[in-house]
Amino acid sequence: MALALTLGAGSVAEALAGPDSAGESGLRLIRAAKADADLLEDPRDRDEVFFAIAAAHAALGDPEMALDVAGQIGSAMTRAEALAAVSGAIARRGEFALAQRIALSILDARNKSAQVMALEVLAVEQAKAGEIDAAFDTVAAIRNPYRRSQAQAAIAVAVAEAGEIATAIKTATRVATDYWFNTEQSRNKVASGLVSRSGEFDQFWFYEALAGIAAIQAEQGDVQAALKTAKSIPDTAGRSRALSRVAIAQAENGDPNGAFATAGRIEIAYGDLEALIAIADSLAFTGATARALTLSHDIAAAYGDVSALGAVAARQVRRGNVEAGFATARAITNAEGRGAALARVAEACAATGQLDAALSALSEVADSGDRAHSVETIAITLARSGRADAALAFAKVHAARFAYGDLAVAIVLAQAATGDGSGAIDNAARLEDGMYRGIARANLARLLR
Repeated sequence: MALALTLGAGSVAEALAGPDSAGESGLRLIRAAKADADLLEDPRDRDEVFFAIAAAHAALGDPEMALDVAGQIGSAMTRAEALAAVSGAIARRGEFALAQRIALSILDARNKSAQVMALEVLAVEQAKAGEIDAAFDTVAAIRNPYRRSQAQAAIAVAVAEAGEIATAIKTATRVATDYWFNTEQSRNKVASGLVSRSGEFDQFWFYEALAGIAAIQAEQGDVQAALKTAKSIPDTAGRSRALSRVAIAQAENGDPNGAFATAGRIEIAYGDLEALIAIADSLAFTGATARALTLSHDIAAAYGDVSALGAVAARQVRRGNVEAGFATARAITNAEGRGAALARVAEACAATGQLDAALSALSEVADSGDRAHSVETIAITLARSGRADAALAFAKVHAARFAYGDLAVAIVLAQAATGDGSGAIDNAARLEDGMYRGIARANLARLLR
């Protein structure tokens, strides 16, 4: 058995010692993560570290070790998820045949199973590489017809993301149709017992694939083509979802007036809500604050949704008018909406380097979910700005005790992503909880390889 699996307890210092040749940094981190795991008494905690180690080995190009480590995971569910992560990492390296063998070996019968997710990830990578027929062969092994159609839609969107719009639209028309009715059946296909009803699933994901393609076209600036794609959807609800996504892309690209025109084409009631919120945000971003506030109040009156006011408040802060942002958020009469808006103000304050103001806003957020999201966002913002130590200190004080470990790992990884690998390794070593320390080190191995 390799050294990464045989280090004894207490050997972390030795695991981290040694030369730093190409790839050695990642391997040393994996050895240290395994040493951390050996000190854990709870097998569930060890399983979580082994999961991270298996994924790291796969990312480093050592599938044999990845499968060896995954095989040592005691929990069947965690082991299945680890194998899915290994399959995905190998697929991203272009080793499609091996990734498929691993995915098909996963024993997991849930509808949202690790095997289904692994097959979809593999198919998307195949589609990005131009292997569209192989991608459809891959997802033919998915027994649940709804999830199979969803994976096929993901293939079409992946082709669009690769810049092949015409091919993507052609691919979308294949969503769960030709595989049930042609004579060249895939050896991986398994009859589901629901074939006679597959059409009701197929149409939904066919429409969703077209909506995803339309959004990509709009994001790339080809609005006319995006509208044409959206209008080709025969279903009113599907067409409205597509138009909403096109309008959102226009708003995010700085064209609120064009987004208004697209939102006006949406046919279903309340179907334009998300688009209108994006438009209000876009107006505030461009400095048209009065128009943004007027639209936001109209949305609140017509839909009972104050999300746009929160978006505008955050934009006011980012544009340097902190007092106005607080005022906009505090003027919301709905307590839940006011708290959500103040959470966004807190995040905007942190993003502009005003931590005291962020803490002030955070103190007015009562909802635990809103508060937790803001604490996470602020901490990661600090880490990405080069203040990882401050981020960890902030998280220690403001994150819920059960959430601190995951957030600390995210901070360490964000620090590494800024280029401060040595600082991230040092901060990972200081994490008190051995499970999170091991997870952080294994994940750093992938980033710093």
